[in-house]
This record gives sequence, C-alpha cells and structure tokens, in this order.
Amino acid sequence: MHLDFANLLNLVSTITLIGALVFTGLQVRAANPARREQAAVTVIETAALSENSARFLELLSEIPEGASAAVIENLDAETRRQIFLFGLRVEVIGYMVFHGLVDVQTVNDLAGGAILSFWSRAKSWSEERRKRTGHDEFLEWCEWLTTQIARYRRYSCICSGLRASRSRTGIMRRPL
Repeated sequence: MHLDFANLLNLVSTITLIGALVFTGLQVRAANPARREQAAVTVIETAALSENSARFLELLSEIPEGASAAVIENLDAETRRQIFLFGLRVEVIGYMVFHGLVDVQTVNDLAGGAILSFWSRAKSWSEERRKRTGHDEFLEWCEWLTTQIARYRRYSCICSGLRASRSRTGIMRRPL
C-alpha cells in the first residue's frame, strides 16, 4: 500500500478527530457526576437546610394530615403564603428529578419525609385550588414527586427484605 502525503494527512486528521471525540466523551462522562452532585447540593439548600424550611416544617406539624382545603384556607395569609412557597420549592425538586438532574433516592434521603408530610396536608387544598382556578398544573410536580418517593420507598423496602433474606440464607427467597 502506497501512502502519499495527502493520504497520510487524511489518516492523521481522522485519528485526531477520533481522539478528540473520545476525549470529549470522557469529559462528558466525568461532568455528569459533578452535575448530579451540584443538583443534590441545590436540593439540600432548597428543601432540607434552609432556615425558612425548618420554620415551615414546624408550622406544618400543626396542620392535621389529610386536612381539608378549608382548613388551609382558614389559616392566616402568611401561613398560606408559606405553604405556597414550600410547594413551589418542591415543584422545582420534582422537575429536577423528572429531568434526571438528581435522583429520587437523594431527594428521599434528604427531604422525603418532609415532602410526603407536606403533600399529606396540602393535597386537598391543591386539588381545590386547581378546580377553582382552572390551573390543572398547580403543584403537579409536587404531586408527581410524592408518588415517586412513595414508590421508591415501597421498592426499597421490598429490595431490603430480599437482600436480608439472601444474606441470612445465602439464597434468594421471598421475605416473610
């Protein structure tokens, strides 16, 4: 095979291009964990560690689970505003989970209990507000995220039981 100068340059150019693509792929792969970590920090700052969230969760404990929309509507304006703002924070987190910026396990570990507690109290209010305003999307990411956390917890519980069964006996069997 005879390589002239033009063919040699084409070969070198092709090898350089392939090398650049491989390098780019490796860089993208390395950036994804960093992006996930950054998203997890955002979740922590938004929902779990903010001073306002801590005060709100204390206030939330005074509202009964399964509260009717009327219970929340009868609260003072500032408390309703806090409920609304917390719901918006959870909306952002739900959106982040949906788009793969942070996984549901991280959200569950950091704020799952608070999110489930919030929704158990705000669900009726949210549904009533949707009907009243015609905005069916009101707190829809919050509702979706609550479903995902509950599903994750059920799945984790089943998997934990299976792992425990396997570790005790050395074989896979159904949990009791």
